[in-house]
Amino acid sequence: MLGVQPAWAQFTVSGVITDGSTGEPLIGANVFHQPSSRGATTNVNGEFTLELPGEEATLRVSFVGYASKNITVSASDTKVTIELTPDIANLDELVVTGLASSVKRENLANAVTKVGADELTGTVASPTVDNALSGKIPGVNIRSNSGAPGGGFNVQMRGISTLGAGTSQPLYIIDGVYVNNSTISNGRYQATGATSAGEDNGGNRLADLNPDDIESIEVLKGPSAAAIYGQRANAGVVIITTKRGSAGATEVGIEQNIGFSSPLNLLGVASWSEEKINSLYSGEAAEIELERFRQAQSNGNIYDYEDIIYGNRGLISETNVSVSGGDEVTQFFVSAGLHAEEGIIDNTGFDRGSIRANLDHDISDNIRISSSSNFSKTANDRGFTGNQNGSGGSLGYTLAYTPTYAQLFPDEEGNYPANQYFDDNPLAIIEHAKNEEDITRFIQSLDLNTDLYQEGGSGLSLNIKGGIDYLNYNSLIYFPEFLQNQQASSNPGDVIRTKEDNLSTNLQAVLLFNQALSDFDLTTQVGFSRYEQQQSRQQLRGQGLVTGQDNINQAQVQSVLGQNKQQTIEIGWFGQQEVNWDDKLIGTVGLRLDRSSLNYNQSEYYLFPKASLAANIANFNFFELDNINQFKLRAAYGVTGGVPSFGDTFRALNGSNIGSSLGLTISTRDIDPNLKPERAQELEFGTDIGLLQNRLSFSATYYIKTVEDLILDLPTASSTGVTAIATNAAELENKGIELGLNASPIQQDLFSWNTDLLFWKNNSKITRLNIPPDVSGGFGVSLGNYLLQEGFSPTAIVGIPETPEEKALYTMYGNAQPDFQASLGNQLSFLNGFQFNFLFHWSQGNYNVNLFQFLTDDGGTSTDWNTDSDGDGTPKGIERLSQLPPESYVQEASYIKLREVGLHYNVPTAFIENTFSNTLQSLQFGISASNVWMWTTYDGYDPEVSTFGTQTINQSVSVAPYPSSRKVLFNIKLDF
Repeated sequence: MLGVQPAWAQFTVSGVITDGSTGEPLIGANVFHQPSSRGATTNVNGEFTLELPGEEATLRVSFVGYASKNITVSASDTKVTIELTPDIANLDELVVTGLASSVKRENLANAVTKVGADELTGTVASPTVDNALSGKIPGVNIRSNSGAPGGGFNVQMRGISTLGAGTSQPLYIIDGVYVNNSTISNGRYQATGATSAGEDNGGNRLADLNPDDIESIEVLKGPSAAAIYGQRANAGVVIITTKRGSAGATEVGIEQNIGFSSPLNLLGVASWSEEKINSLYSGEAAEIELERFRQAQSNGNIYDYEDIIYGNRGLISETNVSVSGGDEVTQFFVSAGLHAEEGIIDNTGFDRGSIRANLDHDISDNIRISSSSNFSKTANDRGFTGNQNGSGGSLGYTLAYTPTYAQLFPDEEGNYPANQYFDDNPLAIIEHAKNEEDITRFIQSLDLNTDLYQEGGSGLSLNIKGGIDYLNYNSLIYFPEFLQNQQASSNPGDVIRTKEDNLSTNLQAVLLFNQALSDFDLTTQVGFSRYEQQQSRQQLRGQGLVTGQDNINQAQVQSVLGQNKQQTIEIGWFGQQEVNWDDKLIGTVGLRLDRSSLNYNQSEYYLFPKASLAANIANFNFFELDNINQFKLRAAYGVTGGVPSFGDTFRALNGSNIGSSLGLTISTRDIDPNLKPERAQELEFGTDIGLLQNRLSFSATYYIKTVEDLILDLPTASSTGVTAIATNAAELENKGIELGLNASPIQQDLFSWNTDLLFWKNNSKITRLNIPPDVSGGFGVSLGNYLLQEGFSPTAIVGIPETPEEKALYTMYGNAQPDFQASLGNQLSFLNGFQFNFLFHWSQGNYNVNLFQFLTDDGGTSTDWNTDSDGDGTPKGIERLSQLPPESYVQEASYIKLREVGLHYNVPTAFIENTFSNTLQSLQFGISASNVWMWTTYDGYDPEVSTFGTQTINQSVSVAPYPSSRKVLFNIKLDF
């Protein structure tokens, strides 16, 4: 027993951690001992205490925003004072480079953007994650299909990644779970007469995640960084890591935000006069309109219906509570959040309730297990905006044709009059129609790490990750039978109910071998992954409803709009080798093999390689420029894939009733036996430079991304009975640059200033097209389409007249892609506790097809309709309609937005300690706002919002969308 007693020796170390420049204690700094997995967190005074095994130990000390430090402590020196210096360039932060490994940013060979919790929600408590990322990531374009609460965003990285097959959305991974971010069709377009499910005004499902739970987001924008994720990574990868507990005292956080939303930009409506009425109407119709106008004037019943419909001031309330802590063996983070948001249209809104439990437990010294559980319940009332075609149900359409003297308000019994100018009374739609979505979601991940071998500088470990994402979706579209648009129907009263269940599972196993050889660190990983998605969907419709009923079985006509089940299985094998020579040269090579049930040949594996090299020139001995702290050159290459859409690789049999018998018909789509998945390869070059102790840092990246084997429908002769065949028909090239400048001009006790300037641009061009050139998207060449032709950008907007003598099929009017984008963010701290942050975003040279102005011109309600700018006696609204329509309505949509601004005050630590003793650790309160201000020459509500915002290239067509809103929040945050 005396012989083994030294193995049981322990000692306790205590100390204080401070800011090296100010001497202020750092609250919540982490102290961690890797061999024993023991750790501690500093208290309100910056103090910590930690019990350690043996006689000596090396501790890793870290705190967000500061450079990490290793210190050695011993049983003979148990009291320490540790000073941390700000890590302005974030060179110490870890960035994912493989499926089971990470690397310091200093050694990274790709332009990977990492957004921390403070940057994500520190200024404004954004309701959705994708909205919180807007303007913060170079190389990323974020568009919306609606300003409705609950989102509906399209995140596009480094240009166009597909022309319609697969998805243009990135792959989202939350704590190792491959999650579903699809926009689910609720069938609204069938009730309103719109052209396709892309006009459903749906929200994407990243809205189910509470942004306050997120610790960091890493964005792998191109194939050179995302190649290790293989065939689902053509559009990039977004890796979301949620917050976890750490060893130490239990900490409780409470945050309350309350505020309001208001319209960002109302256009206004044209006034009416007897002269205007006489110019638009004649004969008996003119007399009727003049009488209505005179009566409304005499009664004072002239209304601004735009303000009435879109001018609601909606209440926003958000409460987040978290509890975290643990000991050396078990750590936990538990949170709950409630978000309730009313829209700027009455009876619209977004509610979310979520519960999260993240647990980490050391089963033994060599086995660690982590669990992440998230349950959310989301309710979304999205209202009725956007396109319609004769069936009714769009507030914007109605607004475009309704003059200010129309009388639409209900009588004393609540009965709404018919709208004499359109087939809907918009006020009745707002009160009685329903467009509701209810989502129940559960996301669970398990992570097992086992150290199989440890000796000297070598170690072999096994990492197994598994996850499930279950999503249950239910929606209701309901038009009561008494609405005006329903009275014109042979079966008044319309209801559509959609139910969809999605279950995604993924499993990944990785062997990771680390070895230290003199000046070399080697990291080898090999592994296997499996992904499966099961989807079950049914959509039912009832028409001719019993009064007051919205059940399908209470309808005269009952129909099944769709019922299907889908299953997708994907399997991958991968390997990666990283070599680090003394933080001077860092090289990586990797390989992934994938197969998918969505491919025509389901058993065939496709190859996705990657390679990168980073050279830290400033770390070489010959480099002697003291003012340059970092000088890195980097290059990377990678290949990713994009699988075909479900149904492109097999012939379907469809049920059909023939007389009184059931039969089967063959699908009108045929298949191409040579169809391959899409394939993107990217070459990236860049440099990162840090000056003056990294108080000034600069990064520059240039990339060439080529997407081959793009899948498009091959047109066929109608005589064949085949409508289309999915085939590899095109090749696309994206070229772009991304620049970033970070500076900390002032770092003093009473005032500090940090600023970030980002600039990025991308150019896309179709370099090969095997099918005849054509146009797509929009509503025809008379209003503006997108060009699919070799040598041109797929986001080029064209229209009549034809130009057969020139290269393009039709006249070129603009491009939906911006010439460039830039953002400017500033963070200022002053007067011992105040923080002031703001973010500007600039998009230049992008064009939209503004069909809402086309509608308002047609209805005589556009803001400047009455204006006669050239003095020829013809109002401007009529002039635009009489011109070639694309020329009038394809409009430049450049903008500058003040996206975020916030002023917060952190109550001094000394005051808190004297007032609350050891009960309260920190107290912050303030005011913040998002979408604060916008400058644009565009004649629509918001150049970022489009009816088709979630589509690949058809994302800049605006047809009366839900307008964007400005949000103002008052907030208070307490940590115990």
